[in-house]
Amino acid sequence: MLLLAAVFISNTAQAQQTYAITGRVTDEQKTPLPGVSVAVKGSTTGSATDANGNFNIKSAPNASGILVITYIGYASQEVPYTSGTAVLVTLKTDQKALGEVVVVGYGTQKKVNLVGAVSAVKVDEKITNRSLPNASSALSGLVPGLAVSQSSGMAGRNSAALIIRGLGTVNNANPLVVVDGMPDVDINRLNMNDIESVSVLKDATSASVYGSRAANGVILITTKSGKGQKRTAINFNGTFGLQKPTRAYDFMANYPRALTLHQRQASVGTSRSQWLFKDGTIDQWMALGMIDPLKYPNTDWWDVIIRDGQIQNYNISASGGNEQSNFFMSVGVLDEKGLQINNDYKQYNARFSYDYKVRKNMNAGVKFNGNWSKMVYALEDGFTDDNSTNTAGFDMQYAIAGITPYDPIINKYGGVMAYGEDAQAYNPYTVYQNMLNRQNRQEANGQVYFDWTPIEGLTGRLDYSLNYNNQFRYNANIPNQAWNFQSNSQGSRVYVGDNAGIGNFTTTGYKTMMTGRISYNRTIAVNHEISVLGVYSEEYWNTRIQNSNRNDRIHPDLHEVDAALPAIQSASGNSSTEGLRSYIGRINYTAFDKYLLEANFRYDGSSKFLPGSRYGFFPSVAVGWRFTEENFIKPITGKILSSGKLRASYGSLGNNSGIDRFEQMSTLSTSHYMLGQDMMKGFVYRKLVNPDLTWETSTVLNLGLDLGFFEGRLTAELDYYDRLTTDMLRPSDLSQLLAGAYVAPRQNIGELRNRGVEANLTWSDRVGQFNYGMNFNASYNRTNLEKWNEFLPKGWVFLDMPYHFLITFQDLGIARTWQDIYNNTPQGASPGDLLRKDVNGDGQITDDDKIAYDNVQRDRPTSNYSFSGNVSWKGIDVAFLITAATGRKDYWINIYNNVNPSAARYAWGWDQWNLPWNYDNPNGEWPRLGGSGNNRSETTFWLDNLNYIRFKNVQVGYSIPANLLKRVGLYSFRVFGSAENLGTLTKFRGLDPELTGNRSNAYPLNRSYSFGINVGL
Repeated sequence: MLLLAAVFISNTAQAQQTYAITGRVTDEQKTPLPGVSVAVKGSTTGSATDANGNFNIKSAPNASGILVITYIGYASQEVPYTSGTAVLVTLKTDQKALGEVVVVGYGTQKKVNLVGAVSAVKVDEKITNRSLPNASSALSGLVPGLAVSQSSGMAGRNSAALIIRGLGTVNNANPLVVVDGMPDVDINRLNMNDIESVSVLKDATSASVYGSRAANGVILITTKSGKGQKRTAINFNGTFGLQKPTRAYDFMANYPRALTLHQRQASVGTSRSQWLFKDGTIDQWMALGMIDPLKYPNTDWWDVIIRDGQIQNYNISASGGNEQSNFFMSVGVLDEKGLQINNDYKQYNARFSYDYKVRKNMNAGVKFNGNWSKMVYALEDGFTDDNSTNTAGFDMQYAIAGITPYDPIINKYGGVMAYGEDAQAYNPYTVYQNMLNRQNRQEANGQVYFDWTPIEGLTGRLDYSLNYNNQFRYNANIPNQAWNFQSNSQGSRVYVGDNAGIGNFTTTGYKTMMTGRISYNRTIAVNHEISVLGVYSEEYWNTRIQNSNRNDRIHPDLHEVDAALPAIQSASGNSSTEGLRSYIGRINYTAFDKYLLEANFRYDGSSKFLPGSRYGFFPSVAVGWRFTEENFIKPITGKILSSGKLRASYGSLGNNSGIDRFEQMSTLSTSHYMLGQDMMKGFVYRKLVNPDLTWETSTVLNLGLDLGFFEGRLTAELDYYDRLTTDMLRPSDLSQLLAGAYVAPRQNIGELRNRGVEANLTWSDRVGQFNYGMNFNASYNRTNLEKWNEFLPKGWVFLDMPYHFLITFQDLGIARTWQDIYNNTPQGASPGDLLRKDVNGDGQITDDDKIAYDNVQRDRPTSNYSFSGNVSWKGIDVAFLITAATGRKDYWINIYNNVNPSAARYAWGWDQWNLPWNYDNPNGEWPRLGGSGNNRSETTFWLDNLNYIRFKNVQVGYSIPANLLKRVGLYSFRVFGSAENLGTLTKFRGLDPELTGNRSNAYPLNRSYSFGINVGL
């Protein structure tokens, strides 16, 4: 018995014995490589090299065996080891390993064999550590052909618009966003720290497997997992930033001068009776404004409404795996305080994924991500009122300086006090305090999959995904009325009435997607590789909207509908559904690792269309030639040209996003009628239906050239494309004959062409311990309208011209004297008015005198540029990003630089005091106040060049050496500082040259300064 116990103890001790392995990893120049993964083959034991390239595995399971050495950009190696003997490894550069695998639709492809136009971005700390509120803003300048424009800095509404290769259609031109195989995911709800890579599919071949909605390009996002990790990693990222406006309107906080400007404007008339304001009022305000600012205020509304913003982003994640399974989990929070008071946005994110090898040839996995956001805001677009909650419309233009914002002593909000002032002048402070919207949104996205490989090369996979969302918004405006602090009495304007009610607005929706696919990959006769993919997919959407309102709430602090009386109430609601069935196929063939062929098709049926027009077929084909693999070329290129590939693709893509879900269904509308002397309730068909309405289709030709020089240190990607969108949806001619509630059907008639070129140049190298890299990308796009549905008068839409091109009157400057008037074509002008050029010489100014510019667009630039760089040395890293755009011009005409405003309640700016022409300022830069209406017409006087160069981001970081971190049990530790939107070089006189849409939006873009840490365990 004692003998058996001794044998057992001996065997147990032998089984638990471990061994130490040490070594060093360098490159071909004998420079140590930090962060190299070193693992014992066949086990989960491993380590990573420190800053000097050394590694130490303290608990190897065997005294000898094989080490697997892997590092990005270098060829993997397997080397034998023996405990007690140092292992010396030299890794060789592997150009194929640099971005070797690129995510494409329903799989991945080797980059060297890629024939489609695909740009891939690896998301690293240079991106995630920027103080950005969403993922769409982070893509600016990273991908040639992807135009990113941000139109507002409003917290919760500051996402960027994404356009791939120009305007593909005059309807919905947004690209399709696919996250982990699930289309239609909101890119701005993602946690950037969870994103591993982004692929932008730009031509028909790369995007064809998403054919029905890929006409405007596809953005594929892959999130992180624990695959390939040999150790469990825990990472924490934290960022804190302060935000300032990039630029702001200079409103005049001087009410006496504002009233003086009204007088100047009114003096254009022939009678002083037209003056609304008296000199005595102005003098009184000027004298008492310095003594009693409560009764005679000179309010700086910008100072009242604007604050310093903040943005905080914190994320913690854990990941790991082995040959049997892997996992990834993370939680994060984004907290943003906007530049406006009471504009706050907070978002929480959680993500979990788990993959498990059920059998040697079977895998199963599950993914889940959820997010929850809370938002508080007043007006939808900052200083504009798109919700029509205020009668004044664009209210900031009516925020006169002669109103006291608020008196906390008597709890009153100020209103008009000056004699003659319009009672509807505006107090913004009461809106940002008492008329707030509060919005919550929750999303939950789940996915499960199972794949099986019964024989080598043949794999079947089944995926099921469910996306659920729920959004609830409520408003419960607090009653208040304008107060006159001079007379201590109520003013006539009621900001929120005593019968103020409660509004609740709920939107709930879900989407399901089931996908089954079979793929087969095989190498034939050594030099021939073939890959076949077949996919069947079903998608289903369901959306429900429910709104309810009641007046007369019981108490101002309550916001539930039941807290208001039911005497006056309203309710509305509707639901909609949509289905899509798809059949997808793809074939890839590679011969001798240099001749490439890819063919795709997608056959889609959408419930948006009627039977007979429901299905669309979208095929594509592409070829490629890696000419540097030819024996007759290798001696010529030598070491200069290390790789070269020609690409060509042609195919079609579809678009149904411009169709409403029930546009092709007959709709009834109430229409009362008389029967004798009685009014009867009835229904009529509200619209006609076009049974032939079908998909918009884009056919795309793409020619590409990929080059690598100096063993891959310099790479170049060049592309030319020609995209024609046909069957574009436009109103029918019948629409001009119908009126009232009747709606005419649309038809497939418009044609729009996009042509362009793209270039992407990258240089990366290492000199000793000094690493550096640079990237320059540029793109040019031109649209051309080839077919339209109606007669086109002179305007910014015309055949054989860019869509929304520049057409303008030429100005001759401001008439300084009457002689200037007499010397030019009569146009109802007086001194101080703008003069326009009579281009055709017919003696009158008409639209025929406008000049068109076919190389200038108004909505977006024709060319975009980006230059970025990074350097690192002994743990110190510096990175920068510069973006630029050219080819866009637009008019600087908005509600804040008006020279003919309303006769009262207008918020003047200092430019309107200093710049207009008058007899005391005969050399003024602007036309006179109250002059000709032509002073506000679209002429070259108000035309600005929107070209710009923007210093987008600068980032500096320091990583503590790994050998020091080991002493405290850390794997990595990096501190960094980052600055966003540092400065912009532009001739544009407005807020920002990147802004699109509403030109009167006064919410500025943000400049931010942030710092943070990255910690790895």
